[in-house]
Amino acid sequence: MLFLDLDRLRLSPADLSRAAGLWPLLAVFCAAVPASAQYRLDMWTVDNGLPQNSIRAIHQTADGYLWLVTFDGLARFDGVHFTVFNKSSSPGIDSNRFTSLYEAPNGDLWLGTQNDGVTRYRHGSFTTYTVHHGLPQNNIRGLSGDDAGNLWILAGD
Repeated sequence: MLFLDLDRLRLSPADLSRAAGLWPLLAVFCAAVPASAQYRLDMWTVDNGLPQNSIRAIHQTADGYLWLVTFDGLARFDGVHFTVFNKSSSPGIDSNRFTSLYEAPNGDLWLGTQNDGVTRYRHGSFTTYTVHHGLPQNNIRGLSGDDAGNLWILAGD
């Protein structure tokens, strides 16, 4: 236990003067800090509808949906429910092992896969493109685009 002997605590007039000069600075600092910042933390798992607990990429599209890619499918979150898209439930998806995603300026959603090329989601339909369509490799490591509307694909081992 710590005791403070106030009889032995002696401050000189110079010490009190220096300490008094800090009070306005402290008051300004305290007024600048928000009194009660509110944060909300939600955690979603397979119990909530995700196809897998490990998320590889996440993106909110212009229409407000949150898209999450996993190695077991793609999930779209509307704020309440997940809708899962995978090769057994969605024609045009050739692989569930998604690695990346990118939303093009025209609203197309491009999805990279581990070994099955690139899948495009456009107007509610999926189409997969592979080396048979001109990709240099099917292992997609990243996707991006430019202002001209070109899709940039990082492919390789």
